[in-house]
Amino acid sequence: MKEKRLPSSLCSPAYPAALLIFGLIFAQATTYFMSLPWLSLYTAVIYAIPFAWCMLILRNRISLPMKPNAIDISFAAFVLVVLISALVFPGPDQHGSVWKYLRFLPFLMITPYVLGRLMRLPDIELFSRITLFAGLVLLLLLMLDRLTVVERPGRLPIFGFNYGPLLVSVLLAALLQVLCAHVLSGGKPGEKGGLLRQLVLLWLIGCVTVVLVWIMARGRLLASLTGVAVMSFVVHSRSIALRTGLAAYVFGIATLALLILPSSAFYSAILSAPTLTPNHILIPAPTHDTEFCPILGETSCQPFKEGVNSVAMRWLLYHEAMAMFMQKPVWGVGTARFGDCSCTGPGWYPHNTILQGLAELGLVGGGLQLGLFVLAVATLMRPLLSMRQLQSYITTHAFVLALFVLFLVSDQFYGNYLMAAGTWLTTGIAASFHGSNNCGDDGRV
Repeated sequence: MKEKRLPSSLCSPAYPAALLIFGLIFAQATTYFMSLPWLSLYTAVIYAIPFAWCMLILRNRISLPMKPNAIDISFAAFVLVVLISALVFPGPDQHGSVWKYLRFLPFLMITPYVLGRLMRLPDIELFSRITLFAGLVLLLLLMLDRLTVVERPGRLPIFGFNYGPLLVSVLLAALLQVLCAHVLSGGKPGEKGGLLRQLVLLWLIGCVTVVLVWIMARGRLLASLTGVAVMSFVVHSRSIALRTGLAAYVFGIATLALLILPSSAFYSAILSAPTLTPNHILIPAPTHDTEFCPILGETSCQPFKEGVNSVAMRWLLYHEAMAMFMQKPVWGVGTARFGDCSCTGPGWYPHNTILQGLAELGLVGGGLQLGLFVLAVATLMRPLLSMRQLQSYITTHAFVLALFVLFLVSDQFYGNYLMAAGTWLTTGIAASFHGSNNCGDDGRV
């Protein structure tokens, strides 16, 4: 009796990966336009489906030869350190903060990594096409959302959610990378309609850049511009004029949007240095074993008491994370225990995956995480630096590198390493490239 397998059209890990990264956006948009309340059950379902789908694909591809490489071993070691830190010390989880985030580990850490590990160039190309289609649909939904609300104070709520800008900006930033990859891949010289195609792509790039500025997701805008800069730099098969022109165009549109749109004041806060309490920076205050308290002292918590300057709050969180690392540099304060020693209280994280790793896991876990990221970047850069690499493959590798940079930089403004699905997905893709010839007949995205 033949073993039942998934239909070939559903076997690509690109589908569950896109659902995992972008699915929540469209689910929330659907409930919003249908005037339905959002239930936490919906979030669980959106995470559970890619997990189950991943298991089916893994079973379908289990016969493929995939020897563990350095990235696989580093990732497994990092997951092990996270689990040991969560289960062994520093004591009972009285506030439930550890379980609150540890339950995401199978769905937003392991699942995306495995999906990325299973990807090949055709899967990456499919993922880029899904991102392109989903991003264009999102632009239409954002227009519709804008028409349904007359007045929006402060940062724009999108689809009825105050954190909507942070959610939709993930897809918009990824869409920007896809569009730029299409421009850099270009067409054959003299190809009919080539100029019109490029003009349409540039128009779309301008629209996406303006929308990114308009929705006021500062960290994601900076991350997406970094991704574009990286992609433009590494695609050496294209002319310097095209690469520098594309980067200048995107940065120019972003600058104009910042100068013209009313959101400019929101972005200007990045340029003003936050005022933090003197003599509390990087000087850990005495901690108590029975009750959590701010590691930098109560007087350092003024930005959170005022609650109006998110830049100052971020700076305080970063300094708290560095102080925790200095106090416990080897093992850290424990998985998901950052909030126990912060002004924020239990259950919070520093919105920076690298500092979070160092603060909570010390040199052991934080060093592993840093080494894993460096190894992933080196792996993704290797074919781009090799002159022997066939030129038709270069934009695919550049797209993946830009996507990795986009997610990694974003995570330094918003991220939690237990929920950094985009970063773990692209790290898994890097693992699929490591020590293999993951190339197809045409590497264009």
